[in-house]
Amino acid sequence: MSAPIRLGCAINQWKPNFDDFTRPEQHERALKVIAACGFTGVELRAGTGRWDPLGRPASIAATYGSTAAFLDLVRRTGLEAVSSWYVDPGEPVDEELSRGRSVLDRAQHEEIAEALLPFAEFLAEAGGSRLVVRALPAAWTLDGRPGAALIAAAAAGWNTVGAAVAQTGVRLSLHVDCLSAAAEEKTLAELLVETDPALVGLTLDTAELTVAGLDPVRLFDSHHDRVDHLHLKDTRHVDEAGERLLPHAEAGMLSEGGARGIERWFYECGTSGGLVDFPALAERLRTRAWSGWAVFESEQTPNPARSAMLNGWYAQRLLPR
Repeated sequence: MSAPIRLGCAINQWKPNFDDFTRPEQHERALKVIAACGFTGVELRAGTGRWDPLGRPASIAATYGSTAAFLDLVRRTGLEAVSSWYVDPGEPVDEELSRGRSVLDRAQHEEIAEALLPFAEFLAEAGGSRLVVRALPAAWTLDGRPGAALIAAAAAGWNTVGAAVAQTGVRLSLHVDCLSAAAEEKTLAELLVETDPALVGLTLDTAELTVAGLDPVRLFDSHHDRVDHLHLKDTRHVDEAGERLLPHAEAGMLSEGGARGIERWFYECGTSGGLVDFPALAERLRTRAWSGWAVFESEQTPNPARSAMLNGWYAQRLLPR
């Protein structure tokens, strides 16, 4: 009999602006809401600087006095674990005086592995199991679709990182967001072929894939043997105009809504008008006896507590444990 699906909630939705989520009392309230909504784990997101005290293991230790003190808070609120941590190695890190590292550069692979190892060590102590990383940089930063050489370089990098974090008992999992160069079926398939399945898994993000014009249910069917983590959120929109491929799409499309002025790209699961077929995905999970963390998100939400409640309600009906 397979292990049950475990329900987690991403805490990133509590941080809409860079200085809105900095004090321990704010963290505690968010963790209590997540626990009250029926989730047993919380996913963190990497960040940098004084305004992101939950962004790095060292920042957590500095804010709370120790890693153990923060984990004691997590468990006192009723949660079992920090399920996972999302990290984009391409983002700048003030603490390391780094402008970001590229997995496409073979010379930086060891540096990336060294930089990500503390996150895996934290997760091992926190009862987590997945270090989730951005599979490829934004498509607009590359000169066209990544060719075989770049895909091979990225795969070699993730194999290196996967081997490093595996020593902690944590598994590396590739995340594909709507802006990523990996948000294309052929590219993703090639990247998965080049990576070692014993070291590198795949995080299926339902809304990010849908916005990019991909069907998350079909991708699960194609790569179910690699999917080891879920990010569940809904969307009402597909980027049919290809704005995700334009320069600085992070601002022009995601933040500003693009030419259509989209107010929100991402919604709670089960939202009216949502495009993700969650019942079909849940049926696939049951058929495959899939187990792991299903982390619910609601990015761009104006009310994170309400979104956690709506996602919690839907989670307990979609994925009964």
